[in-house]
Amino acid sequence: MKFFEKNFEGAIFSERDFRETLDGGQSFRWMEVKSPSPAYEGIFGRNFARLELLKDGSVRLSANAEDSNSFRKIAEETRKYLDLDRDYSKLKEFLSKKSKGDRILLSAFREHPNLRILRQSPAEAIECFICSSSKRIVQIKQCVELIAKNLGDEIENGKFSLPTFERIADADPKILRSCKLGFRADYLKKTAKKIVEDKFEPDSLREIPYEEAKKYLTSLSGIGEKVADCILLFGASRFEAFPVDTWIKKAMSELYGTGENPSKIREFAREKFGEYSGYAQQVIFAAKRKGLI
Repeated sequence: MKFFEKNFEGAIFSERDFRETLDGGQSFRWMEVKSPSPAYEGIFGRNFARLELLKDGSVRLSANAEDSNSFRKIAEETRKYLDLDRDYSKLKEFLSKKSKGDRILLSAFREHPNLRILRQSPAEAIECFICSSSKRIVQIKQCVELIAKNLGDEIENGKFSLPTFERIADADPKILRSCKLGFRADYLKKTAKKIVEDKFEPDSLREIPYEEAKKYLTSLSGIGEKVADCILLFGASRFEAFPVDTWIKKAMSELYGTGENPSKIREFAREKFGEYSGYAQQVIFAAKRKGLI
């Protein structure tokens, strides 16, 4: 194995948005590491990588690989994972027009000008967000890490990929319970079994109609509407998905007077923000959680 580095140019992050994108609840596989610059190490798919924010706002990728061609593939997958080829200025322009210059959203954009939505594996998003119910981010990370160590494959020294649904479906329930999942252990095993039995391809969540995708997800154990929308937004890049959790219920009620009924909030968001309402949600969520709006 050799060590390689690559700087991603063009897509610029502020420090706040770099941290929020990797460590704000979209993914649970990144850990901050000590470094003069903000830096995280994480696993996605079968890749282990380090991402460091440079002074000019660009991101440096560091990873071990067999050769330059293997590293080039890691770099390409990292670029897709970070959604670096999407022009987010167009999303913000659309949302500004659709919301008729909504001052709350524009304030959130000012506080989070470079926030991105990770393009994760839909399968990994299903596994991770089933673990997320009623848990804080640090606890979810612990559960996900234990699942990977107990059932996944070692891809680098002490670094493990998440397991396939087949492996979870066949796993001894005691192993899943040892991952600090509590009642979620049964949810995860039942979901894995159903996906395997249905021969369902999680990547199809990117393409099939949104309502059809959500209907299938909510038929799985441990997945309600909020978790389904998290999977669709953060795992399948479905920007029309608008996850409604405790923070968003509070934010939308206080900022827009929607009340806290999730169905009414989603209906309001569809009307006000349209097909990119999920991006509006994440920016508002991030800014409100930090007390910036």
